[in-house]
Amino acid sequence: MNNPEFKRNLWLSFSSHGLIAMPALLALSLIATALASEGNNKMESLHSVATALFIFVVWLWGMRNANASIVDEIRDKTWDQQRMSALSPWTMTWGKLFGATAFNWYGGLMCLAVIAGAGLAAGLPDVPATLITLCAAGITLHAGVIAINLHACQFESQFVQRGGMGWLGIIFALILWSGFASYETQPFRWWGREFGHALFLLDSALLFAACAIFAAWRVVSNALQVRTLPWAWPAFAVLMSVYLAGFAYQGNLLTLWETGLMVTLVMSYAALFTETNSLLRWNKLRLLQARQQWRGWLEHLPMWPGTVALCLLFALLLAAASGGMPETITALTPLQGPQALTLALMLVRDAGILLFFSFAQRARRAVGITLLYLLVLDMLLPFLANVAGIEALRYFLQPLDFAVISWNSPLIMSLHALIAVGLVAWRLKQSTQATDKP
Repeated sequence: MNNPEFKRNLWLSFSSHGLIAMPALLALSLIATALASEGNNKMESLHSVATALFIFVVWLWGMRNANASIVDEIRDKTWDQQRMSALSPWTMTWGKLFGATAFNWYGGLMCLAVIAGAGLAAGLPDVPATLITLCAAGITLHAGVIAINLHACQFESQFVQRGGMGWLGIIFALILWSGFASYETQPFRWWGREFGHALFLLDSALLFAACAIFAAWRVVSNALQVRTLPWAWPAFAVLMSVYLAGFAYQGNLLTLWETGLMVTLVMSYAALFTETNSLLRWNKLRLLQARQQWRGWLEHLPMWPGTVALCLLFALLLAAASGGMPETITALTPLQGPQALTLALMLVRDAGILLFFSFAQRARRAVGITLLYLLVLDMLLPFLANVAGIEALRYFLQPLDFAVISWNSPLIMSLHALIAVGLVAWRLKQSTQATDKP
């Protein structure tokens, strides 16, 4: 096991005191549970308490340690030294993922042994599936926190130094915990077929664990200046669209188009406001395009253009599929063609506004300024126009209306998008002229 990063994290995680304290505290908790439980319910109580201990030790505490493996590096200013090491992205990824959380898995394995023994003794169903699901969910949380923190530090390192995205992972872990606590044996209905509850949870946990590990590896690769093609983020958007649409499937693909539109919309905004959109980066893209170096152009392309293109595609598919329906909101497709196109074009407009402020000569806090202008444009000005009784101006400023379906909405929003794209083109022209001046 020749992985210096893994060994370093092992030395930082374990101590003589910890090796003794972990099994001692777990044993005391389980003994207290056994003594407090009645005879027939003793095994079930041990199973429940061991599961709760695993969730605390591996999910929550382990996620804190995985979060600290990145936050502490950036806070102590040792991350740059890590980036200049000879470690490959995969070696760095699993060294941090399993090295920083090794002590938590040390306690988690003891909990798993009790969960398995008590579950089998109590005659509980699907014990092996439960064990694997718990482990896969823990890996998903650990790898997800590492990926999100590394991605965020490229955009705002001060935020990561103040604690990173661990709080987001804790919220997600609590949601998983509540879902696991309300464990039921009713089957899931997904894409018109029924799947056993335990089997579906197991497959879902394994799927997202694989996605989280892959995401951590990709982000580490980018941090180590190993260039990758930007296909993973759009591919994950398609995967999430198919996964979520299966729960609302009603016998046609309208559900997939609508779910895909909302998923790509959210993921586009998430990437748009967390990636670096500097003028230097886009000038490099223009230079690579002029030289027809397409692989280099793709390697330097941000993540969000791929999901923006998918969002437009889903909007067009939804518009084509629901175009012949009556102009009323139906239970079959609450989001109809004009509204879908309006949302997709709004995304294009907002991307153009962000690029316009990002391409300024003294671009500072472009994201904050963009959010402020979007708040004024989408909420304050339409509200003032509505109060003043100028309905035409209100509709022009905010044509998205879920109560009245009209094809005028995407036409007006396309004008917004064209204005934003024109401003970006003007900003690029200004920067080119400033560069060409002697």
